[in-house]
Amino acid sequence: MTEHVTISVDDAHVARIQEVAERLRAAGMDVQQVLAPLGVITGSIGTGELRAALGALDGVAAVEPRRTFRPRTAGPDIG
Repeated sequence: MTEHVTISVDDAHVARIQEVAERLRAAGMDVQQVLAPLGVITGSIGTGELRAALGALDGVAAVEPRRTFRPRTAGPDIG
């Protein structure tokens, strides 16, 4: 099963975020976006074991499940 994840890059590696993205790819992550100004990389992985391995890579501060945000639709109590 594929899991979508968000990687937070540690402050010391934000300037080299592309290198961190390459390490993530080499470890097996399908990198979909590199958001350099935010220090965030998004993508997908295949297993929970891979999540732990990615978290141990140099430059990775955190590996979290991707969250989806959607605006509320207008209703009687909105605007």
